[in-house]
Amino acid sequence: MTLSNHRSDDTVRAQTSLPALGVALVLLTVVTGLGVAMADTAIAGADRSPDERRVAAAIADRLVAADGPLAARSNVFNQSNVDGFDQTALERSAPSASEHAVSVELADEEIARSGTVHSGTRISRLVVVESRESRTLTPALTTTDAVTLPRRSAQATVTIDPPAGTTVWTVRANDRVVLHNRSGLSGSHTVSLVPYETTELRFQRAGRLESGNVTISYDAPRSTKETLVVTVDA
Repeated sequence: MTLSNHRSDDTVRAQTSLPALGVALVLLTVVTGLGVAMADTAIAGADRSPDERRVAAAIADRLVAADGPLAARSNVFNQSNVDGFDQTALERSAPSASEHAVSVELADEEIARSGTVHSGTRISRLVVVESRESRTLTPALTTTDAVTLPRRSAQATVTIDPPAGTTVWTVRANDRVVLHNRSGLSGSHTVSLVPYETTELRFQRAGRLESGNVTISYDAPRSTKETLVVTVDA
């Protein structure tokens, strides 16, 4: 092979290598760019997640607190408070909700939201939801002087309409005197009860009471266990 031919071969090989080198550089640039983008995303997610978790936990703790906007007591929600809860109540009770997108769900149903939540960080709390329904008893007091009400009733309305010749002068709730009139009780009276104990209402009387002479109305509690979920998308 002559010197000129050898130089020609080297030139061809060099020219052939140039496109491959260009492709390699392009691939290296793309891979590097993807790596940097993924790293930035991971860092951003790592930076955002603790803040979301902190805010979500703070809002959840506020909602389940004894003096929270939904509470009947600690970790127990009043259904009436739940029914009236909305974005305004959320932001008033948890000001951070006005600065972040927040969703509050109870029993898989959204009850309040501020902003638009796409994903975010979720914090869950187990709670009890209490609701009340009115019930009325017409006790048969012909053979007894007492009637028992269930626990967790905070008050009752006792209506006394005694027949002629009968006087009811005292009503006791367990050991407490809640109504008394020596001349005789009649009409409707609201009495306070101790909600943490079963209450026996006892009627002190002279004469006979028939069914319908006494009626007792009270709020009967109903409790269900539910899951509260607070989601924050910062």
